[in-house]
Amino acid sequence: MTKLKKSYRLTSDTVQKIEQLSVEENTSQANAIEIMVQQFFENREKERVALLEAIEKLVDQKLIENLSGMQEDLKRIRVTGNVIDRNVQIQLEFWNHYFIVNEFKELATTEKYKTEELTEAETVVKNRIAHNRQRKLDWESKRKKDTNQTK
Repeated sequence: MTKLKKSYRLTSDTVQKIEQLSVEENTSQANAIEIMVQQFFENREKERVALLEAIEKLVDQKLIENLSGMQEDLKRIRVTGNVIDRNVQIQLEFWNHYFIVNEFKELATTEKYKTEELTEAETVVKNRIAHNRQRKLDWESKRKKDTNQTK
């Protein structure tokens, strides 16, 4: 590789460092400058890699924290879904038995006829769901406040 002649204006402190490195490495000041430049670029790449690894670890840690909370929620949803499915299957069996025993010939659907009692039951269920949803939202906001206070 051919070497080019260049002239630069440097501070006395920088010149001192170049002279010190040339003595330590037993080489010319031009070679000392080349060594410094090579080390600078090598260190810059190492710092970039180290920074990327640190960011990767932080992202992994945050993902694990978030997923662990989600896994618990998904587990509860799955268990709840299983309970609901079981209860619906039981109700279907009971209704099937009821219709067989009473020998009904037709089903009075809510599209044909809707009793006041059914309307009242729907209202009660809607209110219960809204109440439970509000309790859950209150619990979650309290949990977030507690988590933020402990940090």
